Amino acid sequence: MEFNTLVKTQLFTILQKYGFEIAEEFKNILRFQSSGIKVNVVFNRYDGAFLVEIGKQDNELYPLNDYVVKELFHSSLSVEQVTPEIFVQNLYAIFCTPEGIELLQGNVKSMKSIAIQQSDNYTSELLLNQGLEVASRAWEAKNYIAFVESINKIGISKIPQLYQLKYKIAKQKL
Repeated sequence: MEFNTLVKTQLFTILQKYGFEIAEEFKNILRFQSSGIKVNVVFNRYDGAFLVEIGKQDNELYPLNDYVVKELFHSSLSVEQVTPEIFVQNLYAIFCTPEGIELLQGNVKSMKSIAIQQSDNYTSELLLNQGLEVASRAWEAKNYIAFVESINKIGISKIPQLYQLKYKIAKQKL
């Protein structure tokens, strides 16, 4: 079944129940809105990826991905890397939960908090990996001063044990 038809026949019923209408529709893209909330449902057929975004009108939209489903809904249902049929079924099941109903009624605080936490975790991980890359290059060049400075910027407690050992060795060599 075509994606838009699948979403409209299986998902739109619960959205209508909470005052949503179809605001825009393009091939593989449906944008729903109620008086206060927007929900975008998108399928990228080239890579088989789905995108669900939810947020208040005139505000930022937050992604509803597997991490958010796990953290907010305490569920193992997937909205990523599944068939369109499973995606729509799982999204329907998520929206039928008390937390899903809260979202559809306009309470996006929890989702926003989890999305920000996920973004912060991603940024922290990225910065840690970049810092460790700088430290590794300094280690390979036997530039122990730069290595120690790199580790100090990261924080000794945040680095893997191997780098902690290298840090001790570098400190001894200084």
